[in-house]
Amino acid sequence: MKYRIPYGNKQIEFEAPQRSVIFTGEMTSLPKVEDLKGAIIYALDNPIGTPPLKELAKGKKKIVFLVEDSTRDTPVAEIMPVVTGYLNDNGIQDDAMSFLTAPGTHRVMTEQEILDKLGPDMIRRFHVRQHDATVSEDMVDLGHVDAGGYKVPVHINRYALDADLLVGIGNIVPHSDAGYSGGAKIVQPGVCDFVTTSATHLTAGLCPDIPLGMVEGNPCRRGMEEVAKIVGLAFILNVVKNYEGDVAGIFTGDFIKAHRAGVKLAEKSFKVDMPALADIVVVSSSPADLDYWQAEKGVTGAYFAVKEGGIIVFAAPCYEGLAHNHPRFSEWLSLELDEVITGLKAASPEDVNADIVSAVLAVCNCRIRDRAKIFVVSEGLTEEDLAAMQYIRFSTVQSALDEAMRLIPNAKIGILPKGGISLPVLQHS
Repeated sequence: MKYRIPYGNKQIEFEAPQRSVIFTGEMTSLPKVEDLKGAIIYALDNPIGTPPLKELAKGKKKIVFLVEDSTRDTPVAEIMPVVTGYLNDNGIQDDAMSFLTAPGTHRVMTEQEILDKLGPDMIRRFHVRQHDATVSEDMVDLGHVDAGGYKVPVHINRYALDADLLVGIGNIVPHSDAGYSGGAKIVQPGVCDFVTTSATHLTAGLCPDIPLGMVEGNPCRRGMEEVAKIVGLAFILNVVKNYEGDVAGIFTGDFIKAHRAGVKLAEKSFKVDMPALADIVVVSSSPADLDYWQAEKGVTGAYFAVKEGGIIVFAAPCYEGLAHNHPRFSEWLSLELDEVITGLKAASPEDVNADIVSAVLAVCNCRIRDRAKIFVVSEGLTEEDLAAMQYIRFSTVQSALDEAMRLIPNAKIGILPKGGISLPVLQHS
């Protein structure tokens, strides 16, 4: 039977024996929000755990909206005209509002990406500033916060700190370090430097397993939330999308309480029920296709869906290659799991040259490749990249799957078309 998975903006078709396919990545089809503007205004007036946004904004002169970069797909260009219009209607002038991009340690956005993210009207009306984690002069040292016995140094973008009302805009999807995106994550790593981001992510790397979908008891998430507290994140607007990419829920208010409410819907939206683990998992990195730094989310989803000793067929364009701003990523990826963990335990977050965040992603990669062979179809990864990652290149998904079925006769096959946002869950009998 023929099956299809996304590969960037294309679809890849391949054939597999229908009797062998035990799951195809279906998620719960949540209804989309029909009146987005009305739903946003209602959510701003009826937040979870805070007063309405119009009350928080009263008398404020420096309202700063934190917005994600192009690696995330929150419909900011649809949301922000409604939010700014709502504040205009409640006496807040345009000159009291501005934007700060929150890409964390990713590269800064291009002018076109900012235009696409915010829309021409927002660009015309409001000042937009970019956070760049490599510019130390932009950072303010707030000392340390305690995250469950672990000290996290807080280095925050001064533009965010100078706000008299800091508002985070984002979405909630499964995430391999923070459990889920959204909430406090728009501040840390969003507008922090490599030191703070290394400290919170290090704890995820030392977890006994990959904390995908884990919020409570997750030391990485705890660290992010302690940073957001001291910085003063006052209000969030997070959306949850359905499988088709439409907004299915809007959660506003306190960055912990509103986030947790959104997580419940996100789990329902992105969960993939599996009757059993598969011998072979065919997975697309979609929608996390930009580079391997993002695309690893797809192979991480497959980790939770494949049997020990199985094979993952991974389709990931990685248009921009391995990663930006992480020069030691390839080096960390080339090590074995025990070597990376030893290196992590010895490293200090203050040592930017250690590139701890890369080490944490390498831990994830090691766990995956120790569990299963990885066959990859990618135009953006070099032979050197694949040698470090220990992935085997194939020219097509079909040829990779054929070889996997040859190596594992009578294999049970699973398919994850949206691996970058999937949360595979084993059904209990």
